[in-house]
Amino acid sequence: MIQVLCAALLWGFAGALAGLLMGGTLEPAILVPLRFFGSFLVLLPFVWRFPPQNKEFPRLFVIGLALTLTQVSYYLAIHLSSVATGLFLQYMAPVLLTLYALVRGESLSRPKLFGLGFAVVGAYFLVVGPQGLAGGLGIAYGLASAFLFATFSYLGMGMRAHPLTVLAIGTGVGSILSLPFTPWEKVLSLNAVDLAAVAYIVVLGTVVPFGLFLWGVRQIPARVATLVAMIEPVCGAIFAIFLVGQLLSPLAVFGGAMILCGVWLNTT
Repeated sequence: MIQVLCAALLWGFAGALAGLLMGGTLEPAILVPLRFFGSFLVLLPFVWRFPPQNKEFPRLFVIGLALTLTQVSYYLAIHLSSVATGLFLQYMAPVLLTLYALVRGESLSRPKLFGLGFAVVGAYFLVVGPQGLAGGLGIAYGLASAFLFATFSYLGMGMRAHPLTVLAIGTGVGSILSLPFTPWEKVLSLNAVDLAAVAYIVVLGTVVPFGLFLWGVRQIPARVATLVAMIEPVCGAIFAIFLVGQLLSPLAVFGGAMILCGVWLNTT
């Protein structure tokens, strides 16, 4: 579980940074493919050092496809609506995984179900607040990102390949799929500050946290891992204080406490 907690911490900062940057030159059409290309190049040695079994490649491709579409739909959600809307909707993933577990006949205690409810309501208070969700296509993309993140997490549970190998192939799939849609003329016009931000998002916003998350889902169920990852908006809200000077309202503080309570109920 420590791995997923560390991943949430890094995602929180990367999410706050991406939301800040996408108002400038780093629009989703640039940031998404560069995130995949950069991550794949960093992770390529792990494929050579820890090659997967041939029988795992079909599942690895599906994981890569789910990862790719998760990132695309998430960035489209925050671009077309707001960071708050996209982030909150993506973290409906543990709700979907919990429903799937119940349909399969898994027995979940009332404290765990109540904890999930606390975390979801707390995420709404913290991330969305009184202004409510932003409408439009961003809602649809946000819900799609939740389903795809749940799929990525669930498929990652049973993989025998090294987590970084899984992530390498996943980002490789993303690189190939995004290649035809990349505005290379805009990529080549990025300045040093933009490239430094991309490098951070590649290494500490993608390679390290997703590697830690895939490592974590080997030890705890995807339902629990995605719920623990809901600590991300708590971290992101704290980082936003330093990045943009956005102070937390009492409602947001209460929401963050509810998230922590919900995670605690599901991990004790």
